[in-house]
Amino acid sequence: MGFIFRQQVPRAPNIVQWHASSPSWFELNTDGSSLGNPGLAGAASIIRDSTGHVHLAYQFALGTRTSVLAELTAVWRGMELALTHGLAPLVVEVDATTVISLLKSRASGKWEVQHLIMRIVCLQQLLVADVQYVFREANGAANHLVKEAASLQLTRVLHHEDIMGILRGILCFNKQGVPHLRRG
Repeated sequence: MGFIFRQQVPRAPNIVQWHASSPSWFELNTDGSSLGNPGLAGAASIIRDSTGHVHLAYQFALGTRTSVLAELTAVWRGMELALTHGLAPLVVEVDATTVISLLKSRASGKWEVQHLIMRIVCLQQLLVADVQYVFREANGAANHLVKEAASLQLTRVLHHEDIMGILRGILCFNKQGVPHLRRG
């Protein structure tokens, strides 16, 4: 009958953890979310120093947007916040490969996407910022913030003393180097 069966060899999971930036650099973790595509969306970022100390975090309600626009907005707003507060030089970590590709290629396309890409590229130069891909599992703090921002349509800036609950736990685990397992 022509059936071919292949046995799948399970792959070992990768160990993933959050890593602090180099001394004298700040780290910006960003995330965007769209509950539907398009759907209710939010953007979030968290800025830490090389010791893992949180300087600022934000959540921003975006109304109805696509996931790509939400991700790009998270990067842009986070970099704007870093510039406003003099938090540079900066390592920007993004868990969306599409955003990394768009920024590297400086792709043209929809005006709204192109406009955000141009803003981010300008901010990269001003902040001496390096934008990098990070696995979702190492981006838990920003992910937690963006889920609230999108679902509750919440906009706010948080300082270190404002951080409580689950987010505080995620940040403590990050500082301690607690690993996450990533399948695949």
